[in-house]
Amino acid sequence: MLKLEDLYSLLEVNFDYLLVTGEDGAVIHVSLPLAEELPAGNGDLKGKRLEEILTQGSAATFREAMAQARSGNRGVGGLTPRDDPGRSIPLKASYAEPESGPVFLFFGNKLRPLGSGSEWEKKERIKELSCLYQVAEWIEVSASIREFFEKLPRYLAPGMLYPEEVVVYSEYQGIEYGQRPATDRYISTKLVVGGRESGEIRVGYLDDKHQLLHEEQRMLDEIGRTLSLALERKELRERMALREEEQQEYDRQLRELKREIDQRETELREQQDKLGIVDSYLERVNRGWEEARSRLETVFQAVPDDVVLIDRNRKVVMTNREDIPTGSYCYRSIFGRETKCDDCRLVKIMKDKTPVTLTMKHGDRYLEVHALPVYNKDHEVDGMLEFYRDVTLEKTYEQQIQQADKLASLGQLVSGIGHEINNPNQFIRGNIKILKQALEDIIPILDNWYEEHPDLKIARLKYGFFRDHVMTLVDDMAHGSERIKSIVEGLRGFARKDEGLLVDCVDVNTLIESTTRLVHKEVHKHAEIELDLTSDLPTFTGNSQKIEQVLVNLIVNASQAIPDGRKGLIRVSTRQDDGDVVMEIADNGKGMSEKTRKQIFDPFFTTKRARGGTGLGLAIAYRIVEEHGGNISVASEEGKGTTFTIRIPAEEVCETGEEEA
Repeated sequence: MLKLEDLYSLLEVNFDYLLVTGEDGAVIHVSLPLAEELPAGNGDLKGKRLEEILTQGSAATFREAMAQARSGNRGVGGLTPRDDPGRSIPLKASYAEPESGPVFLFFGNKLRPLGSGSEWEKKERIKELSCLYQVAEWIEVSASIREFFEKLPRYLAPGMLYPEEVVVYSEYQGIEYGQRPATDRYISTKLVVGGRESGEIRVGYLDDKHQLLHEEQRMLDEIGRTLSLALERKELRERMALREEEQQEYDRQLRELKREIDQRETELREQQDKLGIVDSYLERVNRGWEEARSRLETVFQAVPDDVVLIDRNRKVVMTNREDIPTGSYCYRSIFGRETKCDDCRLVKIMKDKTPVTLTMKHGDRYLEVHALPVYNKDHEVDGMLEFYRDVTLEKTYEQQIQQADKLASLGQLVSGIGHEINNPNQFIRGNIKILKQALEDIIPILDNWYEEHPDLKIARLKYGFFRDHVMTLVDDMAHGSERIKSIVEGLRGFARKDEGLLVDCVDVNTLIESTTRLVHKEVHKHAEIELDLTSDLPTFTGNSQKIEQVLVNLIVNASQAIPDGRKGLIRVSTRQDDGDVVMEIADNGKGMSEKTRKQIFDPFFTTKRARGGTGLGLAIAYRIVEEHGGNISVASEEGKGTTFTIRIPAEEVCETGEEEA
């Protein structure tokens, strides 16, 4: 705790006056300089209450200052002795809690009296003049009137008795600056510029604890008169500078306008000279345009595919189909729709300015569509030219080939897993239910027996342990049987024929996990599968069943590349690289030679013909990846293994829906 004597010493070093009282207002300590300032009639002040030595108003200011100091705020008391009511000394209040108990400390300096006296008046007048000179100098050097009023408080406050608590508010020509005084007790002066009242300056304190002096009002009046004259001069200079700047800008614009007029006149004469040449040229161009249009229409009619030129408003401009009228909307006349297509190719072309190629299904037909942007003279897309080729027959053949390869690769899986597992699994599922019901009936009988034969064991297990876990074992068996059923159903779904449209939102990680479960039985005989899948992988629009077919083919091929007599490892990983989804299927099998590696994507090339290979699996996989806008590559080394890498462009927004115009 702080000792009272140490506190006295600290304050008397920094302040001339010190008065210490208790909570009851009784005087505890008075510094010697303060005792000398008080009238001799007061005698020894220790032990006396404030009301005994001060005037009633002075004692009230001390009591209010004590309350402010106790609450942590700033308080000031005006010390006015009862024997000398014409003299007042301002003392700041503080609150402390030393070992001897709470005390209030009032302190101040000799140079802060509130009253009259020749020496004090001289010092105050010096402060006033200094403040006046600083304000007058600042109005002259400030860059603008706004800057002057914004920084006025820092120059005006030092002229007040308590500068650190001063607030200065200014209003000039309707613009306000600074902070308004908190109360109605303030001094002010009007600013009269050019014979008109243009503003006002108000000066006050943060609260009502300080009195404003007549000398401070006089100082503010002098500052107001000085500022009125200075502001009038400053406004005049600013107006003159503005007018000079406006005149210079006017002269510059006039010179620029004259220069532009001269240039325009020269250009006009040149254009007039060229006009005759242009007129004759336009006549030739018009004749050539008609001839070019006739040739273009002839070319359109000669193209075997359906060709349609569409403008930016989706209206047909030209076509080689007689059943499509020009000027009609493309989605209505070509596809029989009443609204524009959801995946309108014109929108994509106008955004990306790149051709679009895709295969779409329209009714019972498959159409291969090539859409090319048409540019205007400003190199902006003004429409598109579309070619439609009927590829229904090719698509049918392709699906048949893919389906045949699926069945070839699934021959061992479906016949070996679906037939051998599904039928026995039906018995397992049914028998488990019977077994569970039987156990529920038997367990109460066993519980009664166990009460009389505590050493009972079943299957060499103590009955208590058996009783706690037997139903869990049965439930696990039921769960496993259901899982077997879902795997077999997955095989059937994989073998099911699809239409081949790229309309799915493909999540590669989910697809890989389901595929590895699907091929687990076939692959597990030769190798273990290790997954390294990157989270938050973007999706892409494609055909999930086709991608699954590619993955099954590559994983099964990898397992068959493992030499007999050892267990291999197949590592399936995913990652994102430069906007592409990347899938890698790597094995540590036999690898392949350079010659084999160059032929593996050729149709009907196979190294497994003796085992029933068709040579179509990798060729179809290559075509599927290509349909998705991606590519597939292979790296292999004999005796070390093979890695297939698939890259397919990802999309920020994966939209699903059937491809239509």
